[in-house]
Amino acid sequence: MKLFFIALSIIAIAVLILNACGPSKKKTNDEKTPVTEVFQSYDFANPAQEMKLSKSLKEISGLSYYKENQLICVNDEEGKIFIYDLAKEDIIEKIDFGKSADYEGVEFVGGEVFVMKSNGEIKTFAIDGESENEIDCRSPDVIEYEGLGYDAHTNSLLLATKEHIKARDDEKLVYSYDLTKNQLTIRFTITKDMVKGKNGKTDFRPSGIAVHPIDGDIYIVASQGKKILILSKEGTKKDLIELDDKLYLQPEGICFNPSGDLYISSEGDDKKGYILKFNYR
Repeated sequence: MKLFFIALSIIAIAVLILNACGPSKKKTNDEKTPVTEVFQSYDFANPAQEMKLSKSLKEISGLSYYKENQLICVNDEEGKIFIYDLAKEDIIEKIDFGKSADYEGVEFVGGEVFVMKSNGEIKTFAIDGESENEIDCRSPDVIEYEGLGYDAHTNSLLLATKEHIKARDDEKLVYSYDLTKNQLTIRFTITKDMVKGKNGKTDFRPSGIAVHPIDGDIYIVASQGKKILILSKEGTKKDLIELDDKLYLQPEGICFNPSGDLYISSEGDDKKGYILKFNYR
């Protein structure tokens, strides 16, 4: 009898060892590790802050991070930049840089401000006014640019086209201007399938572009179509956000702070322009 119990004990121990070494139990659907979607980084329906702008920025067309709690804004008429303080929720400085024109983008890079006209002419200048230069990104194929960003990974400016002569089937192109090589090339092509909404509509005319400071993804906002297209560094689609047209009246500018918080500016359309802040999570 004693030998019988010893044998049973040995069998029980062997079964436990086999279970421990064998394949783990598969997770059920409820146990699967959740996949983090790109859009979950921001709650696009609920901004953390909404800041009304003065009449001088009613037609705000470009937005860039400047320094802690401050953004640089430009409107599409005046040759001025406006430094906006996020804590004071007010313009704290205006700087003249040129004549009135159709300005559609602004970026602050390496101590210099880059302001782009819709035809691709870019003016660069230091805040203190000691240096000034011009970059020519005009192309006979581009009817209109609308959106200027900066990609630190490649040290290049990104220029989103609103209209392009050679684009097929309403494709949109994103150009890249290499600040090291001083060379303009086509970076990405945005196809209709990439911007097709849930209702099947493919309306998408870029109005702003920015590069996420942490993951390097490229965010392109479209005022016409009310969408944000998110691309990887290589230009593949990662997500498409369809925006509430009541919250995003006419989104024109987009930028990030170094921590990843997102800012989107909108024209006022007979009302004051405004900036929406979305916390990175």
